[in-house]
Amino acid sequence: IMTIKKQQDEDDTTTTTKRNDEDEFTLPTIDGIEFVNYINEEQLDDVMRLVGQDLSEPYSVFTYRYFLHRWPQLCILAVPTDDDDDDANKTTEGVGENRRQRRPIGCVVCKIDMEDGETEDIITLEQEQTSNHNDNGTSESSDGEHPNKNESQPSNNNNANNNDGTQFTGYIGMLAVEKTHRRSGIGTVLVQRAIHRMAQLGCHSIKLETEVTNKGAMNLYEDRLGFVREELLKKYYLNWGDAYRLRLWITGGR
Repeated sequence: IMTIKKQQDEDDTTTTTKRNDEDEFTLPTIDGIEFVNYINEEQLDDVMRLVGQDLSEPYSVFTYRYFLHRWPQLCILAVPTDDDDDDANKTTEGVGENRRQRRPIGCVVCKIDMEDGETEDIITLEQEQTSNHNDNGTSESSDGEHPNKNESQPSNNNNANNNDGTQFTGYIGMLAVEKTHRRSGIGTVLVQRAIHRMAQLGCHSIKLETEVTNKGAMNLYEDRLGFVREELLKKYYLNWGDAYRLRLWITGGR
């Protein structure tokens, strides 16, 4: 997994970019928003709050843990950097001290599947927590990208590429942005970052399902991000709503 430079010299435009050391792809950013990794279950309530606000079929906590424990590096959170935004900040109890924790206002949660539908464990939560500590035993600060893994981990857990030719597909399971922060590009940037991360892990395509009637999601995925309709799923949801399965084919190490 690659290491990303911390953001430098933001300009006055709404959207800026961050350069990757390993390729020419630039990660989009938004002024006033920091994109950070899911670290542990202290952030679980925030993910559940964000995703659950619009669900017609609430997920159980086990569904969230299925994604977050097996693919923690494929959950990205958007948090405001403006200290004056009281609604987006809260005081929580840290480990041995009180600390200021900014409340996320958006998130994306993903996983990786084999092409035949089997799931691929890229890294477990325990491994993730281990890799987030430096030689002194203290946590590394999150800069919106996953830090380097512990080098002692098997190489086949680092990447979704497989020597036997098996192909892997990324899957976007959840995307949510608080209503007060929508139409500001946060959802688009969250998905773009997740796509880039899954591409770096070896995925050749990304897929998802969304309700046929969800015009906002269709506009985001089809018009802005280039997903195509792959299948119409009749009565896919418990409310008997139809869904489209969308797929994005990845080219050029996106």
